[in-house]
Amino acid sequence: MKFFWKIFLAFIALMTVGFSVFGMLIVGQSFRNSLAKEIEEGNRENRMFQLTFEINMNSLSENYRTEKIVRDLTESVISNLNLQEYSYRLYRGQELLYESSPARLEHNLFEQLEDAGCIYQVSESEGKKYLIFVCKSVMSGRVYYLESVKDITSLYQERENLYAQYRVLMLALISIASIVIFILTHFLTRSVVRLSDTTRKFAQGNYEVRAKVRSEDEIGTLARDFNRMADSLNQKMEELTTAAQKQEDFTASFAHELKTPLTSIIGYADMLRTMDMSREETMEAANYIYSQGKRLESLSFKLLDLIVTKNQDYQMKSLSVTELVDEVRIVVSKSLEKKRITLQEQMEEGDIWGEKDLLISLLTNLIDNARKALPEGGSIWLKGKRVNQGYEIRVKDNGCGMPREELDKITEAFYMVDKSRSRKEGGAGLGMTLCRRIVELHRAKWYIRSEEGKGTEIWVVFPGEAAYEE
Repeated sequence: MKFFWKIFLAFIALMTVGFSVFGMLIVGQSFRNSLAKEIEEGNRENRMFQLTFEINMNSLSENYRTEKIVRDLTESVISNLNLQEYSYRLYRGQELLYESSPARLEHNLFEQLEDAGCIYQVSESEGKKYLIFVCKSVMSGRVYYLESVKDITSLYQERENLYAQYRVLMLALISIASIVIFILTHFLTRSVVRLSDTTRKFAQGNYEVRAKVRSEDEIGTLARDFNRMADSLNQKMEELTTAAQKQEDFTASFAHELKTPLTSIIGYADMLRTMDMSREETMEAANYIYSQGKRLESLSFKLLDLIVTKNQDYQMKSLSVTELVDEVRIVVSKSLEKKRITLQEQMEEGDIWGEKDLLISLLTNLIDNARKALPEGGSIWLKGKRVNQGYEIRVKDNGCGMPREELDKITEAFYMVDKSRSRKEGGAGLGMTLCRRIVELHRAKWYIRSEEGKGTEIWVVFPGEAAYEE
């Protein structure tokens, strides 16, 4: 069942129960008041009748209290008091002396009267209701019972009429209220319906749809929460899509990087296997196979480094910058000498909090990237200085530089600004990706500035030991 109908039916049920209980209480109280008034009046009239009867009887001597005189006296009292609404009977002991109506009702009020006084009872006979009073009088040692009966069926009929009228009135009120409640419920639940429609559209794939916030109540809060959830989900899905696209691009690039050297290796190997070639041609083929093999080796090492840095926990410690640079110089010196590139160092004494092998790999890759961008006889500057509680290292070259729009892409896997030059130098487009990962592991910040024809400068700012204790 829809929320709309639940609210509507709940209101109708509560209103019906409320009206029913209220009507029963009002009509019931009105009936009880009328019955109490009837009993009070009947009690007053019967006591008056009893008092008048006793006065008249006491005025007669014992000799004149015959049955006929007592009947006449009783009839006279009834006539004088104008008690026509009641039917009366007069008993002397168990003997009936007078009755104004032949109809009799069974009751046990005589046995309940022990002392002189009056008592009443409501009885039913043949579908009618009667109010019965019995008064007891003792005169000259004789007991007289005065019985009066009044038909109060109209009182009960009036109650039933009131019930019937109230039912009609209640049905009219419920009908009118149902229309009002229907409109009110529709007004109250339309925000929920709109939010449900928005949720359904979102579930069907329309991730741009958002709920309209029209109020500050709980529904408005729910709509805002839905919008925040939708924004978060949309962002996560975009991130997943981007990650999936990057993974796909990575796989495609990796396959391409493998395909080119493997095709060349297979081709030249097949030539060596099937053709008679001169020594010069054989050496050329062997050199090409060797260079492409080294390129595949470099590619596999870089991929291995990326996987290791992603899945391994490292123990950081304080390292001397001077010692790090000495080891880096040994690693890059041979490749720099081949192109007659000068490495100029200007390092301030200091320490870096980090992992030694990763930092050596970082500086080696940065210097190697600078080497690839330089012609023969170029220069690379390696500078370092203490900053705040950390240390800053800069690697600068005077090579070909990069366009500004390429700077945001160079850390993507397999991305190369100049593919032909990179492949000629043995690059695979993974060096800067590895550098970015190492910088992140050390909670450092790095910045790249480059200008075409003037060179590139990269500087990395390492935090102090306190950054790793947080």
